Amino acid sequence: MTLQSPEDRRSDDKKGSSTSAESVAFLLLGGVVTGLGVGAGVDWLVKTFPLFTVIGVFAGFALALYAIYLETK
Repeated sequence: MTLQSPEDRRSDDKKGSSTSAESVAFLLLGGVVTGLGVGAGVDWLVKTFPLFTVIGVFAGFALALYAIYLETK
């Protein structure tokens, strides 16, 4: 076990926070894009363009927020 100086610990904290911020951004983006794609696909199949696209975007956003909650818990 090695002891770290306070400067080393601060640099490790900065690395962790940037990784966490990146993962939150990718989770949000991925959730919305996935919801958009699934909703647009369902709309294309049943020929009701904006309905399931909007529902998919909101569902993807909600699921992304839940995934962020689970990751930061």
